[in-house]
Amino acid sequence: MKEFDPIEDVENSRLILDDGKWPNFHDAEVHDLNMWRGDVRPDDDVWIGPVIDASFELCALERPYIAVLRFHDCDRIRLQGLNHQNSLYDLTFEYRARGIYTNGKPLPPNIAVRFVQAFGAALSFTCFRVQAIERCESRPCASAGAKPIE
Repeated sequence: MKEFDPIEDVENSRLILDDGKWPNFHDAEVHDLNMWRGDVRPDDDVWIGPVIDASFELCALERPYIAVLRFHDCDRIRLQGLNHQNSLYDLTFEYRARGIYTNGKPLPPNIAVRFVQAFGAALSFTCFRVQAIERCESRPCASAGAKPIE
């Protein structure tokens, strides 16, 4: 199975790149964390899995900024230690095999995501899509009224 490449595999990754490279999440602080349970109504053919939105202040960069990521169709969510300061050692992604269809073909892999804890929150889950939503100056992003960096 191929290795997860955030620049290639995170939708709209160019929004949060640091001089063309995937940013360093070491010492990043989780500013906002929102979990939505999704909306599953089989009778109406609605199949939206849980969604996690997270904003990270990338403190260790020469020019710090906030990156907002959205994780779609989340499962196996484990959260520990959320408190007043939630700094990360790293943010990791890995493709994981899920098994095979009855015809022997492999199921699409999911993505194992891990907020590696430095202090405060430790979060891990699997998802099917990762999306970069926004990049803004080191203050609340547009969803809280601030103007995004262009």
